[in-house]
Amino acid sequence: MDEATYRILDTLSRNLGKPMSINELTRKIEETYGRAYYANTNEKIHSLTQDSIITLSKSGRSSIISPYFENYLLIDLFAEMELMRKQDFLKGKQEMQMLMMEIDTLMHNVPFVKSISLMNPERNAKLNKAEIMFHLKFPNRKSVEETKIEISTIMASLQRTHNIKIDYLILDDEAFLGLLKSNESNPVREMLHNKIAILYPQGFWMSIRREILRGTMIVAEEKEIHPAKISEGDLVFNLARFGYTELGPKLEQGKLICIEYIISKIMFHNDARRMDAIPIILAKNSKKTSYDLLLFLARKYDFEGKILGILKALRNLIAHGMADIDEPIRLLEAMRVEEIKANTKSMKEKLRLYNVT
Repeated sequence: MDEATYRILDTLSRNLGKPMSINELTRKIEETYGRAYYANTNEKIHSLTQDSIITLSKSGRSSIISPYFENYLLIDLFAEMELMRKQDFLKGKQEMQMLMMEIDTLMHNVPFVKSISLMNPERNAKLNKAEIMFHLKFPNRKSVEETKIEISTIMASLQRTHNIKIDYLILDDEAFLGLLKSNESNPVREMLHNKIAILYPQGFWMSIRREILRGTMIVAEEKEIHPAKISEGDLVFNLARFGYTELGPKLEQGKLICIEYIISKIMFHNDARRMDAIPIILAKNSKKTSYDLLLFLARKYDFEGKILGILKALRNLIAHGMADIDEPIRLLEAMRVEEIKANTKSMKEKLRLYNVT
């Protein structure tokens, strides 16, 4: 793959679902790589169009560029692009190369792995961290749980061996695509903008291709949300969306943010009053919650013990409709997370007040 093609595909993949003219694409390439010329970009765009790698469609006076997912060969080009990203990232990073080699070796025989991606690789490497997404096929539920425990054990071992903090997200194909399709801001939509599919990149892009060909709109989020920076207005708005309303704050339209980020926001500030909201919104939205994503954020922001305490208390207090919390409890216990017990008496009163029990 030549450099011009790589830069175009790289930019289009980072901004998936966002219409771009040739001018806008040239500007984005310049922002990322420091230099880009409209004439060169325009020439390469028309060459890729002739090869059915991308499509051009008219919008007013502009030509809008999109990857042409109908062409099966596009997936191989995206896979090659990911390998080029990986090589550029690992240059001069001996410790990171060793970590990636061990992940490759150890995960080779782990069943059901469809792809593995590094999230925000450059930033995290500078902080001696790694954020890794494991994308699984969708076999039966028991098999997936066993695979999650195996991956978690491997990651804990690598973290000790390499003296690096590893935050890992494990999603089966259905959960992965569900978060990509969501209209809420969430870490999976954000990772599209800044990730490297380090293992089995074809599997990563084939899942996305299949969904796009079904007519699904998948839109990458350019900016990552930090829970601590979620505004008060957005917090109040989303708590109300999930079934927890407060007296006092004026409710106004805010940004749609996933429930897992909202819980992380509350945990981050350790607000005792707002902590009461967590079991209520979980109980009211258990089927809509990605517990795998919640566990990833709990690892990342160090509230695993607290969330384990809340989940175990919920399981004891609510007789039905909470079967989905059994697996995350088992996963946390398998990793020997020390439970921080929730205030069961206060939780029971709040759940009754919000007509949950």
